[in-house]
Amino acid sequence: MVTTPSNPTRDSDAMRARILAAVGALIAHDGLAGVGVNALARAAGCDKVLIYRYFGDLDGVYAAYAAKSDFWWTVEDLTEGLDPSRTSLAEALKTMLRRHAEALRSRPITLAVLAAELTNRTALVVALEAVRERRALQASAWIGEHYRLPPGLDVAAISMLIGVAINYLAVRARTLSVMRLRPRFDFFARLVTNR
Repeated sequence: MVTTPSNPTRDSDAMRARILAAVGALIAHDGLAGVGVNALARAAGCDKVLIYRYFGDLDGVYAAYAAKSDFWWTVEDLTEGLDPSRTSLAEALKTMLRRHAEALRSRPITLAVLAAELTNRTALVVALEAVRERRALQASAWIGEHYRLPPGLDVAAISMLIGVAINYLAVRARTLSVMRLRPRFDFFARLVTNR
């Protein structure tokens, strides 16, 4: 009987995916502190040697996990369907902030990381912060490329402050029903249009 060996590339890609999925599962179950090489190997069902082979070290796992597009929204997620020729700056910003809130609510792992990152400063937190900052800068660049911004109004700074407030409310809504996030962004439209 002749057996064909399995495709090593496909197998290694599948193992990488299992290891990265295990990171999210560990965060969801045990928090940031629960992510270590031994726990990760157990959760992924592999030998920890494979973690080192595929990612170099735990920081490499964190960097790969942070780079996954499903941890944080992309600019395309926020801007899909927005037509600057038909949508005002205020409406575009409201839509983008609303989509930011929706994206957070749909990502329990992201909320768990946001909740724990102030007290548990790990390499994973640092890697995820870098992704968030890069994507926020990309969103600001998209706005700047597609709209003429009112002079003297720092739309990027205002958007950042509102985005941070949304992050806080989304994290709090995990445990306090009074904080359920139902954002209204009409005030933002007034701010941008009525200086």
